[in-house]
Amino acid sequence: MIRHACRWGDEMTDVSAAFAVEDVAPDLFAQVDRVSGISVEEFVQRYRKPRRPVVLTDAMQDWAACGRYTPEYFCREYADLPIRSGDREYRLGEAIRLQQNATKDQPGPYPCAITDCQAFVRDIMPRFDYALPNRHTHPLVPELIFNSVSHLDIFFGGPGNNFPFPHYDFLHMHGWVAQVYGDKEMTLYEPGQEHLLYVDPKKPWRSSMEYSKDPDYERYPLFREARSHKVIVHAGEALFIPCGTWHTARCLNAGISVLFDQLEPSNWGEFVDEVVGLRRRAGQDAKGLLIGAYLRMLGPLLSVAEFFGANRRSDWGLH
Repeated sequence: MIRHACRWGDEMTDVSAAFAVEDVAPDLFAQVDRVSGISVEEFVQRYRKPRRPVVLTDAMQDWAACGRYTPEYFCREYADLPIRSGDREYRLGEAIRLQQNATKDQPGPYPCAITDCQAFVRDIMPRFDYALPNRHTHPLVPELIFNSVSHLDIFFGGPGNNFPFPHYDFLHMHGWVAQVYGDKEMTLYEPGQEHLLYVDPKKPWRSSMEYSKDPDYERYPLFREARSHKVIVHAGEALFIPCGTWHTARCLNAGISVLFDQLEPSNWGEFVDEVVGLRRRAGQDAKGLLIGAYLRMLGPLLSVAEFFGANRRSDWGLH
């Protein structure tokens, strides 16, 4: 079943959030579909191939985390787990309590994430079929090329927490936001607007402009012209963010999200180009050429293997 998202003022009436309805800006442009019950083939044709964001309302229905993962659960079971936010280290229970007592004017620590998810993988299995195939864990894909990027994180947030700058997912991978508790507002920028987003030349996957929710238009006047779409991801829903889609996030209340990325045939070429560009910006031209040649040769081989069922591990490659 496919239905279009309603306008955000109406949608917020369903959210037990720490913000009033008027805090969520209206969607001024095209709407993001909210779908359920579609096949993987339909998802690929309607959304992945044309690079259209979409909210899947039933993709996580088999996850034990839905219903189990609450702030109280993590405070009870993992209160002493070390977690880092910015330059400071917290215990998870402490960070969650600070977030719960926060306001939009005095937010708690953010971003806060568990990056080693080995102990939690059973609760977020299976990796749903919409997010497969995924090439990260194939033995012929060197982990070193991902530059220590975590492919699976459990994020915690509270009222007032915002991701500070527009960005797209590193190395042109698809992004997924699987919301297991609370509600998160995502701002998605229309493609082809890099000239309005003040791209950091040294880190071209992110903007040099911070605090995009309340920008300094005197310093960043072009950003006023950037067109965006807003969508709220509720508990039990998963948002697909196609590779290269610039976005930011805002927590509407206490929330827990599973964030992960996806590397598959349709974004493999862009991924390779980004890997090579990363090496060149580091002054490693020769290494970049060698890695690029290897990955371009590897891509068709992985596609053949995927035809026979490879790269479809439902346990995230961690179990």
